Amino acid sequence: MVDHGYVLPTRGIVLDSDGAQDQLARTQSCSTLARAAESMGFESVWAGDSVLAKPRLDPLSTLAAVAAATDAIELGTAIHLPHLRRPVAVAQQAATVDLLSGGRLSLGVGVGSGESVATEHEQLDVPFDRRGRVLDETLDVIRGLWDGAIATYDGDFVTLENADIGLRPTGDLPIYVASATFDPRDGYPKQIRRRIADHGDGWLPISKSPEMYADGIDHAREIVADAGRDPSPFDAAYYQDVVIAETRRAALDQARDFIAAYYPEWGELSDEQLERRGAFGPPSAVAEHLERYAAAGVETFVTRFATTDQHAQLRRFRELL
Repeated sequence: MVDHGYVLPTRGIVLDSDGAQDQLARTQSCSTLARAAESMGFESVWAGDSVLAKPRLDPLSTLAAVAAATDAIELGTAIHLPHLRRPVAVAQQAATVDLLSGGRLSLGVGVGSGESVATEHEQLDVPFDRRGRVLDETLDVIRGLWDGAIATYDGDFVTLENADIGLRPTGDLPIYVASATFDPRDGYPKQIRRRIADHGDGWLPISKSPEMYADGIDHAREIVADAGRDPSPFDAAYYQDVVIAETRRAALDQARDFIAAYYPEWGELSDEQLERRGAFGPPSAVAEHLERYAAAGVETFVTRFATTDQHAQLRRFRELL
């Protein structure tokens, strides 16, 4: 059984709005879209993250509002950059959202890349060249605070003494390890291997072929098993961009406009570069794409509709399923 998640357009609120009142209306539409996704049978909704590089709504605050507006749909971050904040605050905020939602929260985490992300780290006083290690210490602290297992921590970037947030998530709050820039058939970078071994409850990559994905998820579960943990609940997730249109050309044109506004530093992407990120075209083509990735082992699709008409894409996507 394959699950489907929907990425809320929290970045679009900044890109497409015209003044504060328009931002207010678009912000409130996130809860409306989440309710629509739930009513259509989507299993989860997700929110992305950036503070300065790609401004948007804060993901955990957004998911707290979505939790209040929905009944049972799962909530996730795709992806969160917790190392850009103080870890105690992240642990408290995530535990709060998990408790408010009745245990529906998962955290997809990563480090980000690119010139604007490097500048963002500099402005937030986080060493960009060591951001992976900062993230790992942040995850160590967050997990420890959730479990009540640490009150004191002395790392390279984080120091705590007699710290206890007093809140405990309702269960084992899952952490998904995101990745984008390497071919898992060549093995995982050391830091990603360690992150999966220590903290990973799932893998959430993007821009992987089905063959790359199949090898990658097998290897990720081997890492979990070698760490002495049960790999069977380790979730095989996949982040993808999708546009459903009457033709491939129309879908790619919509996606190109969206990506150009979203990531202006990338320049114009070719059709081939766009199609490495997901599926673009008529419903039959998108359905074939989903079948290929499900056959490669994907259990949870996390789908961002790379266009402005989110309601129409939600309906069309659900119809093809």
